[in-house]
Amino acid sequence: MLSAAKVRIHGMQNDNWVIKDKINQYRGLIKLYERDRKIHEGDLAKQKKRYCRDIRQLRKDINTRREELGVAVYGDKQFLRNAFQEHKRLQLTYMNSQADKVLESIHQENFNKRKQLDRIRYTKKKKMEKFRLTQLESAEMRDRLLYEVGGKLPAEKKEQAVANYVQKANIKKNAALAIKVMYKKILNILKKDSSYFTVVLEALKLDCRAQGKCLMSATEMGQLAIEYLDDRKFEFSKLEKEIKANMKERERTLRLARREVAYLTDSFPDLIRKEEATNLDDLYEVDEDGSVHSVHWELEEVMAICKRLQKATLVSSFDQILLRLKEQRYQTQRLMMQLALNSAKRDALIEDRKHAIMMLDSLKNVGQEKTALFVQDKKQIRAQLEAEKREEQFLKQSLHEKGKLIIEMKTSLQQINELLSNVGAANVQKPPTDVPQAIQYALEEMVQPVPELEADFDKLILNAKQKLGVLIQAVSKMEVTPEIRADANLFYHNILARSMKENYRDEQVAEGGLIEFEMEDPNVPGHAVIKLRSKQLVDAQVSEFDVPDTKK
Repeated sequence: MLSAAKVRIHGMQNDNWVIKDKINQYRGLIKLYERDRKIHEGDLAKQKKRYCRDIRQLRKDINTRREELGVAVYGDKQFLRNAFQEHKRLQLTYMNSQADKVLESIHQENFNKRKQLDRIRYTKKKKMEKFRLTQLESAEMRDRLLYEVGGKLPAEKKEQAVANYVQKANIKKNAALAIKVMYKKILNILKKDSSYFTVVLEALKLDCRAQGKCLMSATEMGQLAIEYLDDRKFEFSKLEKEIKANMKERERTLRLARREVAYLTDSFPDLIRKEEATNLDDLYEVDEDGSVHSVHWELEEVMAICKRLQKATLVSSFDQILLRLKEQRYQTQRLMMQLALNSAKRDALIEDRKHAIMMLDSLKNVGQEKTALFVQDKKQIRAQLEAEKREEQFLKQSLHEKGKLIIEMKTSLQQINELLSNVGAANVQKPPTDVPQAIQYALEEMVQPVPELEADFDKLILNAKQKLGVLIQAVSKMEVTPEIRADANLFYHNILARSMKENYRDEQVAEGGLIEFEMEDPNVPGHAVIKLRSKQLVDAQVSEFDVPDTKK
């Protein structure tokens, strides 16, 4: 079977074919082309499938080779996952990490844990040593409590000092609160005063500015008036000089013109030519003055006069001389009128200057009066401010003294209430214990609570009044026998002796207190009584076998 390409190449044609034959041939060619295209598409599909299969196989091979390369370069991650299967923390920490980095990190973590373990062991050793020292100190303190109950321990002294310090701090706190309230009131008063004085000062400033503006305006007006007057004077003097010079020149020119005109008028009849005169050069006689003139000479003289007039009037021809003279007359009249008008203006300006000088003097006098009043008011306000400042200082000082007195009174009342705290209280019997009495007293003195102080002044006074009333009633009911009086005197002298000894000790504990007197309850055992009782208890507990034999 021939293909379409071969049919087209060989060109099987015939001249006897008609159009139908050619159409049939073309249809056959088209069918051949379609068959070739289908065959080609089938071959392409098979080739595409083969290529896709090869590509998938190559991708699998590439992934396999990459996994092998990753295992060879970075280590087997599956092996790490299997190794860390029982350790969830390590598995989450080193998931998908490189083997060498995992190994390095594990070594570093082990090293840090080892250092931490060494540090903990060292801390444990130190704490054990500290615990042993603390046990030794506690044993020593226990022995001192059992056998050396004589004086106060450093911890007791420190506790007493801390209690006194707390009491002082509370007192200072109350004083600070009182001072704060007082200063708040003072600040409120000062704010009110400042608002009032601010208004006064603002009014004074506005008045001062208004007066200053008035003085400045008056000064500027006076200066402008003087300058304007000086300018007008200078202009008038200059104009007057020019007018005088011009008038003199005009008068001189008019005088010359009048003289020439008069001369021409007098000599004009002689210039008329006579019929009988045949020669112009002949001389003619003048009967009046008897002088002989020539016609040519007179004509030249007239021409010279006209030229002088032309030169004086500054015209181009002789015909304009008369017009220029008329114009000069008109200008003379106009200048005279202008001179009269300027003179009137000058007189008006002189009057204005006099009025301005009078106004300036009056303004100066008014400003001086207001300035004097302002200075006087300023002195009065300053004196009032100084008086108020002195009063304020006096009030501050009095408030400070009152506050100090109130603080001292409150402190004294607090100490009195503290001393009277046991008055009126029920006498509770302590249950018997196996602990020695000296140790019990020492422990009670060590664990004394810090007293809570009352801050209300009225409550302090009321409480002290009630306690003192109860105490006075109890004293009035008490029967005082000579033995009790002697014991009281002895106890009082013992207290004085003990206080004198304590005052001369080298080491003293700072105790707070703002009052100079002290009150002690005789039912409460003192330091000397406790020391005596503890000594008796120690002597009673020592057996005869513990006493050394001194007879040997």
